Amino acid sequence: MKTIFYYMHKNFVFTIFITALIMFTSCSSDDADIFVPTEELLPPIALDCDFFEVDRVLENDPQRPVDYIISCYANVQGSLEIRPGVVIEFENHAGLYVNLNSQLFEIKGTVSEPVILSGTSKQNGYWRGIFLTEAHNTNNLIEHTIIEYAGSQNLTSTSPIYEGSLAIRGVSGTTPQALTLNHVAIKDGGSVGLDYHRLERNAAVSTSNLTITGHADVPVKVSAEMAHVFNSTSTYSGNALDFFNITTSHYEIADQTVSWEKLDVPYLVDGRVHIKENGHLTIEAGVEMQLKSGAYIQPYGLLPPYNLSLQILGTAEAPVHLKAYNGTNWGGIQFGFTQENNRIEHAIIEHAKGDFSSGNELNTGAIFMHARPKLTVSNTIFKDLPNCAFYGSSTDPFENLTTANVLFENVAQEYCEE
Repeated sequence: MKTIFYYMHKNFVFTIFITALIMFTSCSSDDADIFVPTEELLPPIALDCDFFEVDRVLENDPQRPVDYIISCYANVQGSLEIRPGVVIEFENHAGLYVNLNSQLFEIKGTVSEPVILSGTSKQNGYWRGIFLTEAHNTNNLIEHTIIEYAGSQNLTSTSPIYEGSLAIRGVSGTTPQALTLNHVAIKDGGSVGLDYHRLERNAAVSTSNLTITGHADVPVKVSAEMAHVFNSTSTYSGNALDFFNITTSHYEIADQTVSWEKLDVPYLVDGRVHIKENGHLTIEAGVEMQLKSGAYIQPYGLLPPYNLSLQILGTAEAPVHLKAYNGTNWGGIQFGFTQENNRIEHAIIEHAKGDFSSGNELNTGAIFMHARPKLTVSNTIFKDLPNCAFYGSSTDPFENLTTANVLFENVAQEYCEE
């Protein structure tokens, strides 16, 4: 079926020509046999494992339903440009290991002629995928491309482990990685869709109009530092685990102002999210966030002037919902040394136990307040809390707390002080 699709796509003009010819001849009074030429289809070109050691451009050949076959985990060291309409199939566990430093990596299809990267066998998790280990050119691009049936095995064999249909290695203290993803469908993978779990905030990456579906795990794994590069122009549903997964690596939000938008799947937070110096995080209306046991959000300054903030900005029609993954419990929100105006509006906060591994604070409150942080909470429901809703751990901890229309449902205690 896939071969038929390739054939139809790449020979559209030829098909129209033949159809017109048949219609014309059928109207003729001449009963003589008409010879209609048929196009000869060519097999794909097999690319050797060392093919990508130099600069390459891969072109679409209309006579080949599949343009190229790759049989190994090919090391891409020269610049690589893949043009519209190209179809590449990968054999079992084959893939692209992109190691080209500042040279260009570009896979650029069009709406009518997408690039297709597939497996020689159409089964989930058949080929390995694409791993960008050294890719620093800010023009690196994957656009109007279908990546399917990847994720057969991990993209790296030693720690740190990267997996998925497409992954980018995190770097520290060196030239940042760079990649733009636009109108890319990533589907039917054997593990996760995208692995961005170790990216730091200096990475020059962006995403828009993605469709990530049909994977055996979550659609996306990403660090808290870079979760904001994903947005509501994309869809992430239809996977075995429909969560946008924020991992424990690079959990600090500092020196940046970012927003987490409402997505078509909930956020899943594995551990601590620390908002620190010059870090500002807004969680937008309609976001659903599920947090694992021991996970928590920590707007907590370490150095004066404590310029940092957390804004949870739901609406009456689209509240922000913070709750426990699998319905057990999670830590809560730990405020400390925050002199910016923090706000929680139109939120539902449930199952927060008040456990914060930083400082070994256990069984405190859903909102932990240290050093009189500035906080306004309005139109918010606290529910099913085993301990306190608000917990203060310093002198006059609630001095800068303002509340309005706050409801408590099945809460052990509303306000507690250490």
